[in-house]
Amino acid sequence: MVPARSTSHAAHAFLHLQRGAPATLAAQLVEQLRRAVLDGVLQPEHPLPSSRELARELGVSRNTAVAAYEALAADGTIVARPRRAPVVAHVPARAGWQGAARVQAAAAAPRTSKSARRLSAVVPPDKLDALLGSRARSRPFGVGLPDLELLPWRIFERCLARRVRSMSAADALDHDPRGAPLLRRAVLHHIAVARGVRATVDQVFITEGSQAAVDLCCRALLDPGDAAWVEDPGPLALRAAVRMAGARPVPIPVDEDGLRVHAGAHRRRGAPRARVAFVSPAYAFPSGARLTLPRRIELLSWAARAGSVVVEIDYEGELRFDGTPLPSLLSLDLEGVKDRVIHVGTFSRSLFPGLRLGFMIVPPALVRAVALVRAASTRAPPYLLQAALADFIDEGHFARHLRTLKQATRRRRDLLLAELGLLLPSAVGARAPAGGSVLTLDLPAGADDVAIVRALAARGVDALPLSRSTAARAPRAPGLILGFGAHPEGALRDAARTLAAVVTQAIGAGEAR
Repeated sequence: MVPARSTSHAAHAFLHLQRGAPATLAAQLVEQLRRAVLDGVLQPEHPLPSSRELARELGVSRNTAVAAYEALAADGTIVARPRRAPVVAHVPARAGWQGAARVQAAAAAPRTSKSARRLSAVVPPDKLDALLGSRARSRPFGVGLPDLELLPWRIFERCLARRVRSMSAADALDHDPRGAPLLRRAVLHHIAVARGVRATVDQVFITEGSQAAVDLCCRALLDPGDAAWVEDPGPLALRAAVRMAGARPVPIPVDEDGLRVHAGAHRRRGAPRARVAFVSPAYAFPSGARLTLPRRIELLSWAARAGSVVVEIDYEGELRFDGTPLPSLLSLDLEGVKDRVIHVGTFSRSLFPGLRLGFMIVPPALVRAVALVRAASTRAPPYLLQAALADFIDEGHFARHLRTLKQATRRRRDLLLAELGLLLPSAVGARAPAGGSVLTLDLPAGADDVAIVRALAARGVDALPLSRSTAARAPRAPGLILGFGAHPEGALRDAARTLAAVVTQAIGAGEAR
């Protein structure tokens, strides 16, 4: 410790420099003098000793004192004067501006945007808390999570390492807002085979997952006050994205044949002139319903009449177990379809969420507008990840992984349905999905699905309440949304027993009341 010596400048006795500390003596001197000014210990116009005097007082070299004064003068803490000792600048003391801030805070909290305030009506506080929490998300029956044990990590690692070694200057400078051309070509080939989509590379955009694609669609297509169809029940995140754009999500009911287009086009109960319709034809979340061919034609005919755009979100369309997969809306050979449909896909469900890679197929007439919005916002994901994924697809690894994933997911669906059929009371019905990795349990009327979800979480099991997935004004039917794709059979059996015990107890308590 180097205490200030007793001199005529005893007012600076608060300076205590410590030799051997991680910070240099000059850095310590700067920090302590600045703190003294902000705390009001040193008032404006207070004269400071010359650098020579300060060095002598503290027992340090003059270079140390000069360096500290230069740093303080550079940020405006002190005023350096030629051939004269420096003085403290006119810096408001910390107590003054903190007091003003407290008065301001008491008068009004910091104002957020209308978009942020709109989200409070869509995203429940506990949902946000779960996103911000540090708990691992991969617990049975977490929704939207793949089984990471099935992913061929070593192969993907080799693809990434090879791209790191071979990256050129042109690759490093890639800045096309649509994404890297090599991944756009790979995606186009994959989507042509898997979903029957015909397009050009210029129409493909690489996004940070499906949610980023939806957000980009909202920014490019919706103005404040516009109406947008959303499936009901459907994902909270989709309604939130529409709200963020200042638009109005209009819930359109979903039945066993998918979106009820007639309800959306109804003059009083729907929104016949909606600017955008967000639909999941291959696999509606959480019901698993797929849009039948008559409904698809009805939807596209409505879009053509209304001058609207259909955003087709393909969450898990490739995980189809029963029946043959229906082609994408983009593949239907109807006049005007290719000008009205945006196809959105993601690799988060089939590979891993942290990859943050998805894609959009945009109609030619909208490419420039979407590219302009993209260039002014987020740009494309990291080039190396795009290049590695392109190799992973082109070399056939992704197609093989999908086959493995589909077989495992089918086995887990069948096992879980069998276990729940044995364990759950007859008042609880399970909807068997024809595809995807989510199933829904219908609870008796009056059951509190939110409370049941909380009780399950306390016992290490995740689920989503069905009542929160619907925006309808009518009484919301209670239920549970269960993901079964992320965990092996043994973990699903254990979780099924826990779920059955919690649900049985909750239903029994409700009947007792």
